Amino acid sequence: MDEERITLVDEQTGEQTELLKIDEFDFEDRSYSVFVTLNENEDEEMVLIMEKIIEGDEISYRSLDESEEDAVYDHYDTLFEDYEDDEEA
Repeated sequence: MDEERITLVDEQTGEQTELLKIDEFDFEDRSYSVFVTLNENEDEEMVLIMEKIIEGDEISYRSLDESEEDAVYDHYDTLFEDYEDDEEA
């Protein structure tokens, strides 16, 4: 996977957060990308999952709604656990 970086901008504060894509997966007929924060001033690394939307040649990302967040994160956790189990076998 090619390294992909994006910058999120908080619409209220203008604060910018740099993200690095580390993984992607499909779930319920949608594509998702997994990002980690890159900002040096943050104490903890944060993981974000966003829906990947492709329209023609354009790729954009949409934040998850609260109603879908738990199911998407749980699915990714399961995929990650399965990957770890395969590596140990």
